[in-house]
Amino acid sequence: MSFDSSGNGRDEERILKFENPELDRKIGGLPIPSLTLIEGPNDSGKTVLAQQIAYGALKNGLTVLYITTETSAKSLIYHMKSLQWDVEDYFISGAFRVAPLNVAGLEWTPEISKYFLTAIVSFTKKKNYNVVIIDSLTHLVTQATSDDILSFFSQCRCLVDTQEKTFIMTLHPYAIDQELLIRVRAICDGHFNLTIRTFQDKSILTLNVSKLKGASQTSGSFISFEVNPAFGIKILPFTSARG
Repeated sequence: MSFDSSGNGRDEERILKFENPELDRKIGGLPIPSLTLIEGPNDSGKTVLAQQIAYGALKNGLTVLYITTETSAKSLIYHMKSLQWDVEDYFISGAFRVAPLNVAGLEWTPEISKYFLTAIVSFTKKKNYNVVIIDSLTHLVTQATSDDILSFFSQCRCLVDTQEKTFIMTLHPYAIDQELLIRVRAICDGHFNLTIRTFQDKSILTLNVSKLKGASQTSGSFISFEVNPAFGIKILPFTSARG
């Protein structure tokens, strides 16, 4: 495995690069192991960012478990390849596993939500993957109780600390109430907030790094970007979208 050190020589502060030079320069990569929450509305780039992280992890020699509630394994691999992130060989070798959760049309109840959240923790605990990506949590937590959501994040936090797994989770901000969301963010090492802004009559995507413990760059980075079919995430050369 190849990692960039944070510079102080401590093994636990390893940095996972995105394999996107502009993102790596702006953010500095993700500390591993860690727990990061990616929030944003529909079409704000959550899935693309999660896939960029998955690609970076694989290129860094890590193994990745990608749990998706939104697509099939075939569609996910095809989408990544269309953005020049060819992960097919990693998938064939077993370094990249896609685990689709077929939740379409499911009538959600607190009991069903608890079952899925418990099953995910149990599943990831048994599987020897370095990075676990859950895209997205929205269906799983919308009907869940506050205690079950906090328990889920706390158990993932425990796996970060005891098994050195890195978790990346995407979530729509409306999925849980704001008071609970604040408590969930506090459990996480990293918090990325994605939005859609209008700049000069053009809709662009923005990424605010609200928190990233142990990162080589300071938090508070505000990045404007677009999804370019030629190479995935392209950073835009302005920050005027802040307004």
